[in-house]
Formats: sequence, C-alpha cells, structure tokens
Amino acid sequence: MADSEHPLLEVQLDVKPAPQSWLDLLLYLLIGFGSFILLSGLVAVLFTEISLGASFLIFLANFICLAGTTYLLGVRRGKITWRGLGLRPLRWQWQWLLIGAGLAILLLPARAVLGLLVQILVEGNLDSLQARSDLIMGGALEFSWIGFFSTLIGAGILVPISEELYFRGLLHTWFWGKTERVWLRVLASGTIFALAHADSISVVAASFVIGLINAYAYERTRSLFIPIIIHMTTNSAAVLLLYLSLAVMELLPALP
Repeated sequence: MADSEHPLLEVQLDVKPAPQSWLDLLLYLLIGFGSFILLSGLVAVLFTEISLGASFLIFLANFICLAGTTYLLGVRRGKITWRGLGLRPLRWQWQWLLIGAGLAILLLPARAVLGLLVQILVEGNLDSLQARSDLIMGGALEFSWIGFFSTLIGAGILVPISEELYFRGLLHTWFWGKTERVWLRVLASGTIFALAHADSISVVAASFVIGLINAYAYERTRSLFIPIIIHMTTNSAAVLLLYLSLAVMELLPALP
C-alpha cells in the first residue's frame, strides 16, 4: 500500500520544511530550554516551598517557553508552518484517538518496569523519582479535587501540547532537512526528548521510549495529533495513579 493510501496518512505529505542551519537548532535549544530554566528559577525564588500554585506555574512556564519558542522561532520565522505540522487545515480522524490512547496504555507497564529497573541500577534508590512526583503534585500529602484537576490540566494537557510542538514539531522537523534516514531522525529527537527529563534517571529511560514512539508516529502521519494523544494519555495516567494512591492511603491509613 502506498504511503498516500495509508489510513493514518491522510495529511499533507508534500510540505517540505524550509532549509535550516545548525544555528537554528542551537537557537531552538538555547531559547527553549534557557527561557524555561529562567522562569522555573523565578518560580523557585517566589515560592520557597513546593505547592500546587508553584507546580502549576512551572507547567505554565513549560507551555509558554516551549510552545512560544515553536511559534516565534519556527512559525513566525517561516521555518515551519501549521500546515507542515499537520495541524492546519484540521484533518482529524477519530481512529487517531484510539491508536494514540491505546499505544500509551499498552506501553505503561513496560515503561514503568524499565524506569524502576534503571532507577535502582543507577541510583540505588527512588529519591529523584519521589522528588519529581512531589513537584508534579505540588507536594500534596492528601487527596484534593483542586489538586487533581490543576495537576491534570497542567501536566496532563498543557505540558503534552507544548512538548510535542517543541520536540516533534520544531526539533524533529529540523532533522528532516539534515538526514534522509528515518531511524536516525527518530533516534536523535527521541534522545533529546529523554535528556530533557534528566532530573530523574527513571524518567529519562521511560521518556526515551515515548520519544521514539512519538517521533515515529510523527514520521508516519506528518501530524502532531497522535503524538499529542499518546503524550496526554501517558501524563494523565500518571497523574491519575498518583492521586489515586493518595485517595487509597486516606481510605486505608494502616497501609505503609
């Protein structure tokens, strides 16, 4: 079956990315990561302790910096287009929702085992993973609907959209103009995505898997919809499990 006849490929495949230099990649990395680090540092100065407000501001900083870099340095400079990203004109297919969510759920057990194994082998404890969980949940020690929904909106919706725009839409597109080898493009952008989560080695390992899957899905569809769905499902499931654990501990206080 030809690519143009593939049910997942009913998007514009004839859109060629604009020529980009190594300076463009350097700008994307410096401005994207640099601005996020600066804003996160500002949040840390304003909030001396982890809280729901501080965590949500970090999620918002992630969206502003990464999605903003994609728009300002990519779209506005003519390096990428919404059409080239498969976002305009809107060409939605409902099977994308089933495929994206299904892949994310199927990968959850394997990614969890891989992450924990790497964490124990490299660090010998779960400290960095616990620190990341605390940050995501704003240091919450008990279940609350406000905490759940604010975390779900921030980590489950805003972050996946901004990171897919940035890592797949901006960075992966840059590699299209540098190599014709699909596996090399997928490996390169997946590695960058994984290293961006370097605060926890277990999350690096788990993110590497999702980075590869999302990059390949983007290659096959030339649209960000399936990668965004996979990312949203993955993050939302993590938020759900974290807050479910808090609810269970409240119902069963005798549990360790």
